[in-house]
Amino acid sequence: MQRISGKMAGLYKAGVVKRTIVVWIAFQAVLWIVFGITYFLNPDSWRGIYETSHVVSNSDSLLRTFVFILGNNLILFLLIALGNIFVRFGPFTPGLLILALQGVMIGLTAGANSFEFPFATVWDANIRYLKVGLWETTAYALICAVTLSKSLNIADTFPAKQWAETRKLKDIDFNVAEKIVVLTSVLMLITAAYIEAILIIGS
Repeated sequence: MQRISGKMAGLYKAGVVKRTIVVWIAFQAVLWIVFGITYFLNPDSWRGIYETSHVVSNSDSLLRTFVFILGNNLILFLLIALGNIFVRFGPFTPGLLILALQGVMIGLTAGANSFEFPFATVWDANIRYLKVGLWETTAYALICAVTLSKSLNIADTFPAKQWAETRKLKDIDFNVAEKIVVLTSVLMLITAAYIEAILIIGS
C-alpha cells in the first residue's frame, strides 16, 4: 500500500502530460480487464444475438438528442473534476474514485453485452467503442488528470484528522499545457456526444 501511495504522490508532482498518459492508460486498463473477465464469465450474453439496428425512430431532432447526451455526460465530467478539486485524502481523490468506478461499470456493461440494444458480436461492440466510447472515456481521463493536482483541501489520511494543506479557489492556476488538456477534454466530450447522436438518429 505504501508503494502505491508513493507512486501516486509522484504522479501529483509529475507534469500534466505524463500525468495524463498514466491516468488514461490506467483507466483503459481497468476498463478492459473488467471487460475481459466479465466476457469470459458471461459467454451466453454474446450467443444468439441477431444483428439489429441501433437507430431509434423518434421525433427528436439531432440537436435535441445531442444536447441530451452531452448533458448526461457532462454531469459525470463535472463530478470527476469537482471531486478532484474539492478534496484529496492521501493519494486519492473522489474524482479518481469516480473515474475508476466508471471504468468498472463500462467494463461490466460491455463484457455482459448489457446494452439497451445488445451487439451481435464483440467486433461490432468494439467498433462502436472506437466511434464513441474512446472519445468519451478519454475526455473523462483527461479532465481527471488535469484537475488531480488542484485539490483545495488535502489531508494525509482518510478520514481527515486535520488538513495538511488548504487553498482557496482563486489560488488554483492552470498553465498553458493544462489549459490545452482541459480544452481537449471538452472538445472530445462534445465530439463523442455528437457522433453518438448521429448514430442514434441515423442521419
